[in-house]
Amino acid sequence: MATAEPRAFARLRSLFRRPAVGGVEILNGRLRRELERNTKPDEAVRFCLRGDLGHALVCLDDRLLILKGGFHAGTTFGAMAATIFYQDVTGIQLRMHLVSGWIEISSPSFQGRERKHTRQPRSSDRDVYKLPNCVPISRRHVDAFRAPLTELRRLVAEAKLQPVAGGVVAELERLAELRRHGLLNEREFLAAKSRVLEPAPARRTA
Repeated sequence: MATAEPRAFARLRSLFRRPAVGGVEILNGRLRRELERNTKPDEAVRFCLRGDLGHALVCLDDRLLILKGGFHAGTTFGAMAATIFYQDVTGIQLRMHLVSGWIEISSPSFQGRERKHTRQPRSSDRDVYKLPNCVPISRRHVDAFRAPLTELRRLVAEAKLQPVAGGVVAELERLAELRRHGLLNEREFLAAKSRVLEPAPARRTA
């Protein structure tokens, strides 16, 4: 009986010391299952960022997923996932307050968090936890997030420079296949389709 309490505290401390950056192993079981539902078996995960209260950002080869689960995300007994292709990302912001903050990914589908008067993203600040493009984090993890966020910005920049592989028709077929398999919802599909069909910007001549 004397060792039961110290073991309980040790287990609790180990939860708080879990790495915030790593592979699929840093995700809880609920988010792992949601990740499996939103990827194909042969897709590789580049890295994962684990935020607070069952939120995570997962980087794949061509897109990122923001996974949310639990009461604060409005999914008490389930989980949700948002898909954002790297070519669609218009901004990556790290917003911090005294002890907490959030990572915000902007795109045509997700224009950003509605500003409230709260000083930090708490449970009462519902949009930070429920908006699909925001991942709440703790200040103690900020340093660990900087290198992965730099890599994410590189992936976004690289994707914007690459022409659509196989042409427009092949890309639309690929997006349609992702939608058929449930890996893209209707809003995500339409946003990606618009990006493929929009004309390439004219190059400026000197």
